[in-house]
Amino acid sequence: MRILLAGGSGYVGTLVIPYLKAEHALRVLDLVPPKDPAIEYVQGSVGDIAAVRSALHGIEGVAYMTMPRNTEGNYDVRDLDANYDLHVKHLHRVLLAAAEAGIRRAVYASSMSVYAYRPHGFAEGDDTPPDAADLYGFTKRLGEIVCDYFARAHKMAVVSLRLNNPVSLEDWQQAARAGRLVAQTAAPDVASAIALSLTAPVSGAHAMNIAGDYEGRRVRCARARDLLGWEPLARP
Repeated sequence: MRILLAGGSGYVGTLVIPYLKAEHALRVLDLVPPKDPAIEYVQGSVGDIAAVRSALHGIEGVAYMTMPRNTEGNYDVRDLDANYDLHVKHLHRVLLAAAEAGIRRAVYASSMSVYAYRPHGFAEGDDTPPDAADLYGFTKRLGEIVCDYFARAHKMAVVSLRLNNPVSLEDWQQAARAGRLVAQTAAPDVASAIALSLTAPVSGAHAMNIAGDYEGRRVRCARARDLLGWEPLARP
């Protein structure tokens, strides 16, 4: 499949490109080029409709994976515009341009942050109502609602992946061997979830948990298994 990675030079895109490029033709739309110089690159912002439309030419599926640049990971009122712009407004813009171009498959890199923090772990399943109390998680949830809208109004198949702490395979295995695994998701498992979201026979909008907890003790991912045929394959 010919896939546009919107924001593909960021953290998630950098993790998954090495795995996705083996089976799919990738194009990145971002302000900075991807680390892999072999990947087709369109310089531009997801906030620029002309750049988005240009990047979508010849594309079959869209993966939206932008996120605000905050190295501390704690977003406050100073990050209000960035979170709303990237998780709501620009997502809407990219999906609208995709719909206008006749593209009917999209995947949104959402987050387990749509749920409030659980100090003793998260054992609920996909049907747990999102209850984020922070700006990042709340606006991620609003992005899922944008996806719901495009599935309904434009007949697109849009999957929101509630990613749980994506990390490199090496970091995942190191944490697992040290007994520090808290359901992080290894990069190849994130990549397979993205690919299946764009290729599995699904319709409408679906939000689902994605975590590397292969024993299902902390995070259950039943919807991804049932609808996409996905399960975490990384092991210590």
